[in-house]
Amino acid sequence: DQRLEPLQLRVAVDGQRLAMYREDTGEKLMVSHELAQALRDEVLSRQQAEAQAEQERQRAERAESQVAQLKERLRSLGVSEAELLGIEPEPDEVQ
Repeated sequence: DQRLEPLQLRVAVDGQRLAMYREDTGEKLMVSHELAQALRDEVLSRQQAEAQAEQERQRAERAESQVAQLKERLRSLGVSEAELLGIEPEPDEVQ
């Protein structure tokens, strides 16, 4: 093992390659192809999370629309919102 004092790195042989490690944490620094793969993985993960969030947003939007349609249908059948919620209607709301 060799130390690169100014960079605070330790250099060691890793198989047939040289590897660099941070002296403060012992963490191995990635080489360019490892960094590129890590970046691709992160981008893919973020895209999947965004797609899932969009699907959930659309599902919630559809559910809210269905609730509004059902409320309107019940109102058209003469069911008050108080009845829907199980609340006693105010005296002026009694039909």
